[in-house]
Amino acid sequence: MMSASDSDSQLVAEIRERALIISQRFNHDPRKYLDHLKAAQSQHPDRLVSQITVVAAQPSPQR
Repeated sequence: MMSASDSDSQLVAEIRERALIISQRFNHDPRKYLDHLKAAQSQHPDRLVSQITVVAAQPSPQR
């Protein structure tokens, strides 16, 4: 059985692997990556989130 910490470790490992792939794609140059993100934003303005709204959790209905 997999514990929560094992699944968290797998998730962290996958995130780090993907971050490395992205970094390599732009020759480890944050400026190149930022330029890419800005270009993507201008091509897809409908996909941008302008502000994140935090909504309080609703209590579970009583049974």
